[in-house]
Amino acid sequence: MRLSGQRQIAPINDSASVPAALSMHGVSKSFGSVRALKAVDFAAYPGEIRALVGENGAGKSTLMAVASGMLGPDEGSVTIGGSPVQTDNPTAARDHGLGIVSQHPVLIPDLTVVENLALSLPRAIRPKRRDLPAWFREQIRYWGAEIDPLARVEDVPLAHQHLIEVVRVLALSPKVLILDEPTEHMNASEVARLFRKIRDLAAGGTAIVYISHRIHEVKAIADQVTVLRDGEIRGTFDAASVTEKGIVDLVVGRTLASAFPPKSVAIGRDYTPIFKTGGLSGKAFEDVSLSIRRGEIIGLAGIEGNGQREFLRALAGLEASRGEVEVAGKTARIDTPVAAGRARIAYISRDRQTEALLRPLSVFKNIGLSSLARNSTLGVVSSRREGDLVAGSMASLGIKAGGPEVPVSTLSGGNQQKVVIARVLANEPAVVLADEPSQGVDAGARLEIYQILRAAADQGRAVIIASADAIELQGLCDRVLVFSRGRVVRDLAGDELTEHNITHAALTATTLRTQASTRKQVSSLARFLTGDFAPGLFLAFSMLVLAAYVASVNPYYLTAGNFGNVLTLATALSFVVLGQLTVMLTAGIDLSLGPLTGFAVVVASFFILDDVGPAGIALGFFLALLASLLVGTVNFALIRWVGIVPVVATLSTFMALRGLSLFLRDIPGGLINSSVTAAIGTRIGFVPVAFVIVILLAIGMEWATRRTRWGLSLRAVGSHMANARRIGVPVGAVLFSAYAIAALFAYLGALMLMAQIGIGDPTAGVDYTMMSVTAVVLGGASLFGGRGSYVGALLGALLVQQVFNVTTFLKLPPAWQYLLLGALTISAVALYSHFRRRTGHV
Repeated sequence: MRLSGQRQIAPINDSASVPAALSMHGVSKSFGSVRALKAVDFAAYPGEIRALVGENGAGKSTLMAVASGMLGPDEGSVTIGGSPVQTDNPTAARDHGLGIVSQHPVLIPDLTVVENLALSLPRAIRPKRRDLPAWFREQIRYWGAEIDPLARVEDVPLAHQHLIEVVRVLALSPKVLILDEPTEHMNASEVARLFRKIRDLAAGGTAIVYISHRIHEVKAIADQVTVLRDGEIRGTFDAASVTEKGIVDLVVGRTLASAFPPKSVAIGRDYTPIFKTGGLSGKAFEDVSLSIRRGEIIGLAGIEGNGQREFLRALAGLEASRGEVEVAGKTARIDTPVAAGRARIAYISRDRQTEALLRPLSVFKNIGLSSLARNSTLGVVSSRREGDLVAGSMASLGIKAGGPEVPVSTLSGGNQQKVVIARVLANEPAVVLADEPSQGVDAGARLEIYQILRAAADQGRAVIIASADAIELQGLCDRVLVFSRGRVVRDLAGDELTEHNITHAALTATTLRTQASTRKQVSSLARFLTGDFAPGLFLAFSMLVLAAYVASVNPYYLTAGNFGNVLTLATALSFVVLGQLTVMLTAGIDLSLGPLTGFAVVVASFFILDDVGPAGIALGFFLALLASLLVGTVNFALIRWVGIVPVVATLSTFMALRGLSLFLRDIPGGLINSSVTAAIGTRIGFVPVAFVIVILLAIGMEWATRRTRWGLSLRAVGSHMANARRIGVPVGAVLFSAYAIAALFAYLGALMLMAQIGIGDPTAGVDYTMMSVTAVVLGGASLFGGRGSYVGALLGALLVQQVFNVTTFLKLPPAWQYLLLGALTISAVALYSHFRRRTGHV
């Protein structure tokens, strides 16, 4: 193979005298009509650092996903340490000695750092739970970072999440270590530590597969370089014998004349600034004043955590700030993203997966979203104008997609980034803010993005770029501002604008400073107020206040008889609530729980009668239990195997159960055995024994969801199902257990309901569905899964029952029951959201 303008580079023989630690043979994978991998053969050997390079969409991550068991191939085999491995099982790959640090951290957002480690580390190497925080602090100390092991992962900065991922994978002591873009969120010191660790592991016999778009890193760390292009291996080369430019040419399949477009020659010193800030200060920066002329690209540099990114986000209205901002000579508000947008300031986020893209939507919708007002008349969007805009943007920016209607999530990283830029430019901003615009894209796409940004500046815009890559800043920017301790310490331009001067200014200005965290440490009080147990405290306080008020109006409220009745009625609901929370922790919902309790009573009413012997009564209990578990199994099957969303699946069983109950008993009938109802209703004083049982069950479930692998798995599935599977959680088994346990709790609730009504009533229990959802929400559970408290849910059930009770003592119409519940629910949710906003968790 000969590339224009380059001497021929001969590939080396991809074999070794020792067996391969990782061997992949004939691996093919297609996504629809797109062939991502075409009969790929790949191997990595003990002690070798093998770089795998290629453009976005070349198939690198897909190949490594197959190797790690995250993705099953259409054809081909994978061998790790000489043993064949099941190709769609991440746990099997891990057990055979493969560890992978993915480009996007495989962590569970709603679990704490310690809980993530407890769930993902094998028992054989996992420290005891009480020792995990200290163990993690010891491991993370190597990376020079301070991360609270008790913090939720979603509250940890993205850069630190990557370090957690590295710590987790290195703890496995893998025979094969795959690193997919590991330095994208690392600063220079962290990269140096990573490279030392990689070399030590290789010296110890670990096979390293290093994937990166940063060619200078590949040259610095790799022994061999394997090139993947268009789903095929194009050769393996000795890293010492090929230049950085040679690697880039091999990757893109053509010679790239220059890494950066020519800088503008039209910028004059007498041009009126298009963008100015005066004394702008914020959370991590202070007194920043700058002036940018039309056509100018300004870079922001500095050691990570010195305020440059916070400054950029403040300009976009994403961080609070104070000071003066002018756009085109007019004072601008930037207190919110909407205000910044009205001032014609547009922002390109470094985190395109969660902040920039609407992944479920099409390329068309993503590009056209910010220009709806321009393409509308009286609020009606013109399809023709929007279509012309999108088509023009795709053509001018070279976005490669199967069409404008394909989901944006199917595009390569480079094309996704172009979609983000297209949306920004479509709104014709005066100022473009770009945070790491070339992050996670290949060499060819990086050059195209540079050209797009330079063209945007040449059209008269101001462009501000924050980047950790000094070479990128030198080549692309007209000036670079170096931040240290939240202040601009150097303004480099002209001949002074070099990689050396950027790095030197950043390092010499911060040599006496400990690197700042990119987020304030969360206090113990703030963590509690934003945690799962704070809503329960609010509910307990609300119940006490409500009880005190009603008692002041009606003295008969504070009697043992009334409390006993409230607890008896609350017990049945509480069992259903515990079941509802179990399902909601998996990001599901079970609308069938209410009618299921009534259906179980109807079934029991044919057997548990006064004139039936013990065997018949036992059969009645068993059949009611069997029916409940069968409903739970049907719900699981509809959701997991048929693929129906939980709300639709359980709504179907809701209706079916109501029909079955009416079919079995069209009117109430079948008097329940009085001895059975008396036994179920047994009290100790005014407290029902069943209520004591429900308290113990709530405490037990609370402990289980936080201290057992099953409980952590339950929350993990609800928080991030894909990542849960990747770390070895048996998603199907966890979901089945959730719906089965919910059905079991509904059965227990049915027993209490049976004792209360004493007859098979086909309409009984239906209200428990919405009451249980209300109680769970009052208890602070997230409808999106992963978060919730059984104790909080139990308190929510008590509050719901208390509201129904107090309206009688206050002589209020029945409508007030629902008005009060609605008001309490809104108040509880608003208060919880307020605490999260105040502590920076939203």
